[in-house]
Amino acid sequence: MSRSTVQWPGKGPGASGSGASPVDMLAAQIGKLLRHPAYRRGAIVSPLLLRHLPTDAGYAWNGEAALRARLTTAGLDAASIDHLLRNAQDEFLRLRRPADA
Repeated sequence: MSRSTVQWPGKGPGASGSGASPVDMLAAQIGKLLRHPAYRRGAIVSPLLLRHLPTDAGYAWNGEAALRARLTTAGLDAASIDHLLRNAQDEFLRLRRPADA
């Protein structure tokens, strides 16, 4: 997947430029992944994403603030954040596909 396929909210034609930070977007994507009913931490492919995922998950997970703080203190560069965003999106899309029979 190329870098141009990352979905950056607030960017592109007609965007208001609300300015959510990349860490905020990453925390939102990870939260979306963690709340998916088919999410299993052990099935995550990316070692970097796995390193930054919290161990708890599910519909009741509400640790976005703690996750944002942890991601901010991790000092991730733009390339790492881009990698994490792409992989979180890829994992979420993989979970949405029908199970192999």
